[in-house]
Amino acid sequence: MNNIMLIRILITLIIISFILLCALHPSIWFILHKELCLKNNSQLYQNWLKPSLPIMIQFYFFNITNPYEFQNGAKPILKQLGPYTYNEKRYKYNIKHNYFNGTIEYQEYKQYYFNPNLSIGDENDLITHVNLGFVAIATKLNSLPWSINYLIELFEKYHHYKLIQIKTIKQLLWGYNDPFLTLLSNYGLNISTTKIGLLLNHNNTLSSTILINDGLKIYKNQGKILKFHHQNYLNYWTTKTANMINGTDGTIYHLFMDKLEKPYIFAYDLCRSIQLIKHSEIHISNLPVYKYILSEDTFKSGQLYEKNKGFCLNWSNCFKDGVLDMSSCQPNAPVVVSQPHFLNADKSYQTAIDNIQYNNEEYNTTIYLEPITGLIINASIKLQINVVIKNNPKIEQLRNLSDILLPLVYFNETVYLNQPIINQLNRFLIQIPIIIQIILMIIIIFNGIWLCSILFKSFMRNNHRRNHGNGENQWLLSPELRSNYATYTYIFHVNNINN
Repeated sequence: MNNIMLIRILITLIIISFILLCALHPSIWFILHKELCLKNNSQLYQNWLKPSLPIMIQFYFFNITNPYEFQNGAKPILKQLGPYTYNEKRYKYNIKHNYFNGTIEYQEYKQYYFNPNLSIGDENDLITHVNLGFVAIATKLNSLPWSINYLIELFEKYHHYKLIQIKTIKQLLWGYNDPFLTLLSNYGLNISTTKIGLLLNHNNTLSSTILINDGLKIYKNQGKILKFHHQNYLNYWTTKTANMINGTDGTIYHLFMDKLEKPYIFAYDLCRSIQLIKHSEIHISNLPVYKYILSEDTFKSGQLYEKNKGFCLNWSNCFKDGVLDMSSCQPNAPVVVSQPHFLNADKSYQTAIDNIQYNNEEYNTTIYLEPITGLIINASIKLQINVVIKNNPKIEQLRNLSDILLPLVYFNETVYLNQPIINQLNRFLIQIPIIIQIILMIIIIFNGIWLCSILFKSFMRNNHRRNHGNGENQWLLSPELRSNYATYTYIFHVNNINN
């Protein structure tokens, strides 16, 4: 093979390697976009329909250890009991694709199964806490007819309808019949339900209809909720901004997350959107991830923070920092939501309770996202439900109490990728691209050095020929030409001698 042919081959290899090197990341993007989009037969779509990842929700209840002293005006002493763990299954039903406008409509079905192996006890463990029905009726007392007030007094006196009650974990979560609500229903009053439960009608039930963007046209819109219950806006809050539906449901994010991006989650159980902020960049099993937490202003008081003005339902009596009034989202429920142990809440809420570990970052919501794929590596959603108790001189059992937000339970809902999937991501996103880049760079460098050496040798030979005359040119010729050149040179020398 002559030098010219070899040079052509080397240049071709270098060009091909350089093109492959430049095409590496676009090729990865193409594969990711194909498999991580909400389109039939993609891996993401199949997992979205029926998530295969383990989802758990753990409940930590607050048991009142001094119920009688508390009812007589003492500060409540709480003992945290938990976790009580449930495995969660989710399925998408009634799915309707509209490829013309790029939307998917669906309902979500949830099931919960108690997991005794990850719980400190069973569902029949007893919890001493306040009677939600009693507190709810007391809250509405001023707006109720006199006859209902009289019934409350009779029921309180003769049927032992008490502020403090003892219920099982199962009853508190999934519901129990309240005797007073049952009585009112029997008297013909329009009572929507006689049951009380924190997750009443949440198990084995369908959600409201949700409409999302499929992200096939603009990938950054993937999973964004467009309508909830056929509405573009909510109607629970007092401003248009507060009623906006922003973000995804928190289980799906788009490809190539930006470092400065602050994604939203629409939490329909809270009837509002909440914003995440990037806390840090860390590595999980050598995989680079972004750690997101709840923005500190999520539950700031609307009186002090203009952005949250719409979440204040009673402007003359807004709650302080750290809690969200749920009375419009969950009608007749005397509860507010906060972060566990009143993290980032006003100190007055924290100091009113004994045994509260406030300002402990372990109670913050955290979501770890792999930024290239937008996949959740690990997520932990933590919120606390608190009962709003107010002093009421008209009701004997509330006369001695101070106004207080009493923690009832906090939950930790978690989802995580198992180690084999993380390893697979690591190989596809980190290891394989690096190996391919190294191989292509070696090919480019090696061929480049080889090409340079050939060109250098050719240059040196040509230079030597110019410096030493034609006699040296024979070594740059082909064997046939070199033989002819030697013959001609010999004849030339013989002729010179004869002359």
